[in-house]
Amino acid sequence: MIKNVKEVKGKDFNIKRSAAEGRQLSFNDHICIGCGICENTCPVGAIEIASVGNVSRNYFNTEFSGHKKIAQNMVSKPNYVKVTINEDKCVLCGMCSGLCPADALDLTIGGESIKNMESYPSYEKSMTIDDDECVLCEKCQTACPRDALTVKRDLPKRSDLVTGEIEVDKDTCINCGICEELCPAEAIDVTKEPGSEDIIIDKDKCVYCLVCKKACPVDAIKAVCRSCSYGEYDFDPEKSVTTGNVIIDEKECINCGWCEGVCPTNAATVTKAFEGKFEIDEDKCGECGACIDTCPCNALYFPKSKGSGDMDSSIKIKEEFCIHCGACEKVCPNDALTVKRTKINNTPTNSKAWQDAIKALKN
Repeated sequence: MIKNVKEVKGKDFNIKRSAAEGRQLSFNDHICIGCGICENTCPVGAIEIASVGNVSRNYFNTEFSGHKKIAQNMVSKPNYVKVTINEDKCVLCGMCSGLCPADALDLTIGGESIKNMESYPSYEKSMTIDDDECVLCEKCQTACPRDALTVKRDLPKRSDLVTGEIEVDKDTCINCGICEELCPAEAIDVTKEPGSEDIIIDKDKCVYCLVCKKACPVDAIKAVCRSCSYGEYDFDPEKSVTTGNVIIDEKECINCGWCEGVCPTNAATVTKAFEGKFEIDEDKCGECGACIDTCPCNALYFPKSKGSGDMDSSIKIKEEFCIHCGACEKVCPNDALTVKRTKINNTPTNSKAWQDAIKALKN
């Protein structure tokens, strides 16, 4: 009799079946967002979701979402697994893998993921960066709630952007250090020790702002900024370009749209797996903050106080960044939240079972 074998590695696990096909279901606890879709769609009831209300995520302090994670709801290192699967019940059908919006579950057949097989449906979701439009400003990297974006950039040399001349008459210089203290580029080093007096100007750092020249009490510094005096006649535009690229960690990215929302040049484009609506019953909401702590997108927040006497503590949502995963609804202790999925963006399938499962995601 063929049996499933479960291998546990920390909070992750694999369920294997050694047969002609060689099926394996893998779970990555770190990527899991606790939405419960796998539990709801499992045809044999083999999956159970833990109480994820206090699952810790990186403390995200951002001016974009307007909130910090609620301290009393945070657990620094939760010691439980978000998902458990009964390997004796599991039939390795792959439905949980195919419908997981975070790709925390992955079924492979013969070593190949079903997410790459045309015979299995998958979500049509994506996140792309147009390198021609991207200016490498790092706003997407800062806003991303999952640290899925890394901006690698090489800045131009300062000496290629600002040109000029500067000299110090060391016989006149009294080594007072005023220029060193005022230099905005920290390009000046003054030695005041008697017998070793010296002044050194690092011309690679100098921006020829002339502050040192203006402040020198004995007029020992002579400087001129050619860029300022003569405009940009000697300016080479090719040497002023910041080069680099944006690296996308596709395992971490959940297509929330923060990158697209904050990009000043419209270089980021996001396609989400779900479209829908979010509703909150303020009469039921206890304002505990569990939904805020659980939301993988930082779409939920408490509004910032506008000053003394501002008592508005109701939960708010930036719905443009919601992926309608349902994690907030699942964790709410008062059933105050409702997430409605009105459209599922997926590749077509001829399987009646898969069609029914995808249709069931709408609510």
